[in-house]
Amino acid sequence: MSFNEKIHWAAFVAIVSAFGWYFLSYPWQIVGSRAGVAAAADMLLPVTVIIIGAMSLTAAFFAIRAPKEAHLKDDERERTIHMRGTHLAYYPLVLGVWANLFAIFYQLSAAVHLNLLIATVVVAELVRVGSQLYFYRRGY
Repeated sequence: MSFNEKIHWAAFVAIVSAFGWYFLSYPWQIVGSRAGVAAAADMLLPVTVIIIGAMSLTAAFFAIRAPKEAHLKDDERERTIHMRGTHLAYYPLVLGVWANLFAIFYQLSAAVHLNLLIATVVVAELVRVGSQLYFYRRGY
């Protein structure tokens, strides 16, 4: 398993864990009020800390264990994997933008917009990282 693949696994697990907690713990009963925005802001701080901490610790751990591998430049295979994953993430991102536009037209609350925007980015990132992991395993 390459250094980049290990980092992608850490990112995938961190995103699923942190945002899984966020969306399961969010107080959905207040999503239509101003307090819904404050709740989202308060909950995004630990999510950010969890993701940054997990990624930093994982990168440091694997870089210390295999410093030569950590400093290797991406080869053609890895560049292709990254390009394909980014390409696939574009589609849920566009659908999320359209969902946000419809939310604006239907005059939904600011907290709904914020959560829809967060969900859009999270889904797109999970598609990107997940597809890259698939391509690493498949052998592209």
